[in-house]
Amino acid sequence: MHAETSKNLAEASKNIAEATRLARENEQKIKEMAADNDKRAAENDKRAAENDRRAAESKQKFDEMIAEDKIRRRERDRQLDKLGRFLGGIANSNGEMAESYFYNAFRADKTFANEKFDKVKRNQAYRKNDIEAEFDLILFNGKSAALIEVKYNAKPENISIEKIISRVEVFKILYPEYKNHRIYLGVAAMSFKKGLETELHQAGIATIKQIGKKMVVFDKDVKIF
Repeated sequence: MHAETSKNLAEASKNIAEATRLARENEQKIKEMAADNDKRAAENDKRAAENDRRAAESKQKFDEMIAEDKIRRRERDRQLDKLGRFLGGIANSNGEMAESYFYNAFRADKTFANEKFDKVKRNQAYRKNDIEAEFDLILFNGKSAALIEVKYNAKPENISIEKIISRVEVFKILYPEYKNHRIYLGVAAMSFKKGLETELHQAGIATIKQIGKKMVVFDKDVKIF
């Protein structure tokens, strides 16, 4: 019985030693796994920090690009506005030059539609009741009047045949003494868009332009309105 007990004690001691060894091995593995996890967590934190840094850099670059784009847009708008004012100034200057040229030319030779006119008026603006109108050039005599629209460059965008013809009735309201007189219409310009002169002539509207240093009137097809 004593021998059996000793054997059991030895077996138990062996089992305890094995369990202790296995426990130590497991503990070591747990430590290694924990260290590995800590390492991976540190690496993940490092990568996250790097990603945050890159994201911050990207956002900063994006914000800088937006700011630069706003500056460029403001500068572009400023330049476009400046260009628009410049071109508008040129257009106004060209328009005034054309008006001055044809006004002086008609003052020198008041002939139009085979009639001699007594006087020429420029930039006549009128208002009567709710009617407003401005005529670039008007030629008068005792029995007729010629309404001349002046453009630097006449083109469909700035010349409406219907509108030009409609101004006859407006003129007769503003000048009732001419309501039974002959009214002629004309368009004077330094240049005409191709085809526009033909359309004007077909509508009975004369065209006037500068050829060389001379004003030339094309009024063969002009009609009385």
